[in-house]
Amino acid sequence: MNDLDLRDPHVFVNFIGCRDVTDTPVVGFSVNGELQTSIQTDGDTPADGLLDLSNLFLFQPLDQSATTNPFDSGGAACTAPLASTACSSFASSRLTGDATLSSSAPCLEPLAAALHGYVPGVINTTAPCFGSPVGTISLDLGGIAVPLQDAQIAATFVGNPASNTVNGLMKGFLRESDADTVIIPATFPLIGGLPLSEILPGGDPPGPGVNCAAHSDIDLHNDVRGWWFYLNFTAPKVPLDFDPFASGFAHGFED
Repeated sequence: MNDLDLRDPHVFVNFIGCRDVTDTPVVGFSVNGELQTSIQTDGDTPADGLLDLSNLFLFQPLDQSATTNPFDSGGAACTAPLASTACSSFASSRLTGDATLSSSAPCLEPLAAALHGYVPGVINTTAPCFGSPVGTISLDLGGIAVPLQDAQIAATFVGNPASNTVNGLMKGFLRESDADTVIIPATFPLIGGLPLSEILPGGDPPGPGVNCAAHSDIDLHNDVRGWWFYLNFTAPKVPLDFDPFASGFAHGFED
């Protein structure tokens, strides 16, 4: 993915008033700005030659005339700079199985009741497209590990064979109990050291913290409180620096 943006919920912090820092920087920090910096640069000290945040999905093989394709997706090691990147070594938290392809119907849409109406809004994934299997992943939001249940990704193919994907949509449910235990790294301006639930509208973690937003984005999923996360992305085709059919990798597609 060469572009990734959180669309719902938004992130609010109490800094000289209640500020939405999802897209608008405050003292140089915004969530989507941090995501773009992590996707596009190697900011480690010392630099390790890898982009700080890379998400990869892989078809084995891609057959756009089929109704399903073997599929794998997750964090990956991708070389810097972004313009000439090549990717290898998936992380352990992945979505694997059969992706479903469609030439007519949308492949993934948000739950309307879970949206707050932020601008820009969530973009749906239109045909021709794929939708991934559903699973549990740990989403890296530029250095914040967000554990998502019932996660799924989808995107629209550009070309046949595809050289790019657009209208990418990632969704997943963050349980409030999980958000209470995720502590944001102290290196983050404004939000460092806070529990993840304290920066999400409606969040009220144990202790003195409470989110400053006047509204709540809390959703119920299977009678559990939390937040449906929606992120949009684009993802062009990139080279691989590993053999996806090597022993210990391909069996990730077994049922």
